[in-house]
Amino acid sequence: MKEIGQLVESDGRFEVRIPEMSLIVRGDHPEWVLQAAGEVLMNTAKLESEGRIDELETLVEFEEATETEVESAKFEVKQRFEVIPQCLITMGRMDYRWVASRGREKLAESFDGQPFTRIHDMSLTNSDSFLQNEDGVDMADEPKS
Repeated sequence: MKEIGQLVESDGRFEVRIPEMSLIVRGDHPEWVLQAAGEVLMNTAKLESEGRIDELETLVEFEEATETEVESAKFEVKQRFEVIPQCLITMGRMDYRWVASRGREKLAESFDGQPFTRIHDMSLTNSDSFLQNEDGVDMADEPKS
């Protein structure tokens, strides 16, 4: 595993540091700095990718690159930036699916207004026993709803 950055707390503020980019993002809350760093990373990657395509197109004119290389670079950009971002989140023993807000709008029924949804459906049981009372449990003192 290669560490590419880190989130630290320093003097009551949070910092995301990505040494390879000489990037430091500082803010009052970790979610702020992570969101800002994400946008910087995305915009930088887009600009680098578009620059690479421009470079390849120029090299084609000098017969130093092929049209296939240009098309391949364009395909990679599309794969990275056209697909709506999605991630797997693990918290403790549970796994969740996160999709960026544009995707959650398209999948509104699955996400029900939440930023992520549980992958494992704990209500799926072999004998439909989810949330059923156990035999022998005295429910006489429970308030009626």
